[in-house]
Amino acid sequence: MNLISIISPVIDQMESSHLKTQLSTYFPLQEEKFSVIEESFKEFTSQKQNKEVLNTFFKSWSQTNNSAMTVAGLSNRMTMIIHKNQEVKSEHDLFKSVSSLNRIVDEDLAVVGRILHSKLFYNMATSISGDDSWLSNTFLNKEAIAFKAWKDKNSLRNKDIMVGLLTTLVHEIYTHGEVEFIIPLFENWLQDEGRLTESEIDSALAWIRVHCGPTEKNHFFHAVDAVNSYAKAFEIDVNNYDLKQIIEDYLHLKSEVMGVLNKELSQEYTF
Repeated sequence: MNLISIISPVIDQMESSHLKTQLSTYFPLQEEKFSVIEESFKEFTSQKQNKEVLNTFFKSWSQTNNSAMTVAGLSNRMTMIIHKNQEVKSEHDLFKSVSSLNRIVDEDLAVVGRILHSKLFYNMATSISGDDSWLSNTFLNKEAIAFKAWKDKNSLRNKDIMVGLLTTLVHEIYTHGEVEFIIPLFENWLQDEGRLTESEIDSALAWIRVHCGPTEKNHFFHAVDAVNSYAKAFEIDVNNYDLKQIIEDYLHLKSEVMGVLNKELSQEYTF
């Protein structure tokens, strides 16, 4: 099992459209980037890691999957259009797009589930690394900063909100693949280490497990609905948008983060 083998079947479930063609065309072309990401997770979970490695991994990795505020920011930008009395062809469809975005972050913001997903990530990183020193920005590598800056720029500062919606679409389908790929790696790693009890492992891996199954898959289809509703709201032809650059940039920057972490994992450390 690899990332593309998890992602492709979900794309195949889409109705025929320009978006489906774009996703099914350009994601398989990123095999090299997927391989770098996969190897990083495999290396991380292959053996006991020292404190510095754990802190750096969790802090930097967190910057590539923390998107709730970005999605909420997109939603905020849309409602600002109404607030400023700007022209909209269909307010109904605009608010349908807002509603779809909000469904992406229901779990993240504890609207359902009753626990912030940021808290679940904190629990995972803290229990595995031993304490919460991983929160320090001293463990944040420049590649992770670059990834987060690019993603925020696309979603929060690009004048074309559609670019932000398409970036969200790419992120959600990729994230579905990532969580499904890593959960058996993390489970086997922590069980083999023997440092945590079964209940502690269950608690530590709650952040990954809660995103597995239908969760991220549903988020992806909410993102699809958000794109289509926004297009109707402003009579935008989605066929004019090419996802190639967004997909390439996303996976290039993500693989840069994970590739650097993999190099650090390969170094000799004293325990």
